[in-house]
Amino acid sequence: MTGADIVLEDVTVTFAGRAVPALDRVSVSVRAGEQLALVGPSGAGKSTLLRLLLGGVRPAGGRVRVGGLDPFATQQVRQLRQFTGYVRQRDDLVPGVSARTNILMGQSWSWRMPDWWAVARGRVPSRHAARLAELAEGHGITDILDERVENLSGGQRQRVALARALLGDPRLLLADETTSGLDPVNAARAVADLTSVEGATVMLSTHDVSLAGRFARVVALRAGRIAHDGAPPDARETELIYAHGS
Repeated sequence: MTGADIVLEDVTVTFAGRAVPALDRVSVSVRAGEQLALVGPSGAGKSTLLRLLLGGVRPAGGRVRVGGLDPFATQQVRQLRQFTGYVRQRDDLVPGVSARTNILMGQSWSWRMPDWWAVARGRVPSRHAARLAELAEGHGITDILDERVENLSGGQRQRVALARALLGDPRLLLADETTSGLDPVNAARAVADLTSVEGATVMLSTHDVSLAGRFARVVALRAGRIAHDGAPPDARETELIYAHGS
C-alpha cells in the first residue's frame, strides 16, 4: 500500500468573529508514507489543519492537495475520504448500536446489500472479520463489542473510534487528540497502532510531547503558524512553543 502525500502552500484559514487567523500562511509538505506528530497549545490550529485536509474547513487563501486530490472539489473529496481514516477529538460514534457495529460502519461506504444485511442481523461481513478481531484484541475491547457505545467510558469509546478508523487499513490516517482520554499504557498502544499501518501517511495531533517524541518528525503550531518542523523539539523549544498558550 502506498500512502498519500500532502501539500499545503501558503494556506490561511479564518473564522468569523476571530481576530486572528486559525492558520496563517502555513506551508507544509508530507511525503507519502511519512508519519508525523502535530503539536501545540490549544487554539494553535492543529484541529483546523486536520479538518482542512478532508475539506471540513475552506481556506481563505493558499493551495491544498492530498494524494493529488483537491479536498474542495466534490467528486475528489469523496475519493479522498474512501482511503482516509479520521479519528476526531470528540468521537462521533453512533448511539443506540453496539461497539462492533460502530467499528464496521467505518467501511460502510464500500458495502453492498449483503454486507448491510449481515450487519443489521448482528453479524460481521466475512471480509472484515479477521481485521476486526485483530483490532479488538489489540485495543483490549473484545469484551465490549456487544455493548452500546453510550454505555462505554470515554477511554473505551476512544478505542472503538480508533479501531473504526483502522479497519480499512487507510492510506491516510488523521488522528485529532486520539490519546487524550487514554491512560499512559493505552495511549502508547494507540500510537503504536496508528503507526503500524504499513505504508500509510499518519498525522497525529497531540498535546503530549512525550508521545510526539515517538515520531521522527514533529510539526509544532503556535497561533496558527509553524513554530517548529523537524526532529522532536528539545526542552527549550517546547517551552517556547507552549509558553503563555497560543
